[in-house]
Amino acid sequence: MLELHQSWSRFYSFLRLTSSNYFEPRLPGIACEITENFVSVVQFDHRNSKAVDKFAIRSIPSGLLVPSLTKPNVSSVKDLVTIVRSALDEGYIKTSRISLAIPDTSVRITILSLDRLPSKYDEKIEFLKWKLKKTIPYDIEEAHLNFLEQETDTGQNTVITVSIHQDVLRKFEEVFESLEINVGLIMPSTFAAYELFVRQNQKNAENSILFVRAKSSSMSSMIIQRGTIVFYQYKGSNFNKALFSGIENSEKQQNQLIDPYEDIHPYLMYFQDKLKASGVDKVVLMYPEDLDESQLLSLKERSRAIVSNFDPSSLFHWKHSTPFNKLKNDLSPALGLALGKL
Repeated sequence: MLELHQSWSRFYSFLRLTSSNYFEPRLPGIACEITENFVSVVQFDHRNSKAVDKFAIRSIPSGLLVPSLTKPNVSSVKDLVTIVRSALDEGYIKTSRISLAIPDTSVRITILSLDRLPSKYDEKIEFLKWKLKKTIPYDIEEAHLNFLEQETDTGQNTVITVSIHQDVLRKFEEVFESLEINVGLIMPSTFAAYELFVRQNQKNAENSILFVRAKSSSMSSMIIQRGTIVFYQYKGSNFNKALFSGIENSEKQQNQLIDPYEDIHPYLMYFQDKLKASGVDKVVLMYPEDLDESQLLSLKERSRAIVSNFDPSSLFHWKHSTPFNKLKNDLSPALGLALGKL
């Protein structure tokens, strides 16, 4: 989603809105995600683009990476380089190019509904900077800005903008420059994970979908209306942490998720009230633990939509001894970017 100024990659549409990719660069089948808790790397088999050849996950010490919009996220480039190198070595991955997923809270994501946009790219950038300058907590001229235009059924332009402060971006660049690896594509992790869902079934583009990604301390939600992202929100400490109250208790309690309906209900109402729609067709949940059939059925009845756990496993061949279901939440963003080479 973010194009780096020295990148080998042109702007890359994470929604696959174009019917042809003939003029797009081929991204490598190798990707990395960096979070405040871990580094994950994946590589697809160059002989079989459907097979996950190699992967590794390495934990990160508390405080080494602290997501922020306005200041460098990495407290020690040297220490993070060591961890990324260790992950690459553990996965036996060697590369000079890579795609990268970073925390959603390291960037500012804004969705704008516009009647029109200037025709030239440079004019669009200047216009969007003008629209964003009062909503971003730093000088917009100190940011790298990229955008994706989406045309709705009504002909109005819905534009997703992603901005990252140059100091934040620079620290991530330094990590990979130290490893002599060129980062060609950077994307917020929720959008990178959504890559997998987009690829599962082309009919998804015909539906209205609520995509929810939750972790122990945050939740991000997207509403997609017939292929167009019309809503995005990130919640930190204010979302329903009771949902994961078992995480610090016994294993039995950990698997007993509290009903998440109170968390998704506001988004269902937003879709109906603000977007003047009858309701979403699907709700896709990416949670630390999958909901069981009875929980899914209960949510289906109340939300009046098809409700399912996020499961991208049909997209590739998993040939490793550790069950993919245990790793899918930690690997999905990197997998979404690695599949971007296709």
